[in-house]
Amino acid sequence: MPKIIFRLLLSFIVFVTVFVLIQQYLTPNSFGKYGHYRADAIDDNKMRTSYYKGEESCVTCHQDVYDLKSEDVHDRVRCESCHFPKIAGSVDCEVMPPKVEGTLEFCAQCHAINLGRLKKGVPQLDFKEHKGDQNCIECHNVHAPWELKE
Repeated sequence: MPKIIFRLLLSFIVFVTVFVLIQQYLTPNSFGKYGHYRADAIDDNKMRTSYYKGEESCVTCHQDVYDLKSEDVHDRVRCESCHFPKIAGSVDCEVMPPKVEGTLEFCAQCHAINLGRLKKGVPQLDFKEHKGDQNCIECHNVHAPWELKE
């Protein structure tokens, strides 16, 4: 066997061996127990604090806001889509109320012009022409955006 072929074969074997060793070292012990997943991830996720409370929890205290929202175009948008659940599900929102930023960047996540989005669904705005120097919630009621503030 020529030396070049021998060296190439030896290099290939060394590369594969190093790859297998690194893979064995980096793969967690619980990997593959429940398929192509790390089984310990289930326990890790159980230890996390639950932040999502659900819209039913919001309605118990904020029925008036829910009624206003249900009569508007945002009726299909869930509360925690805008009021990010930043507090534990067991903490009362009166202790740490979830705030809506109402900034241009925040509202533009849904309302900026996007050619991939249906025009008849979410209203799309050209924020360069629509916005002045204010945040959206300075002019619009967040739960009924068609109602402008005075």
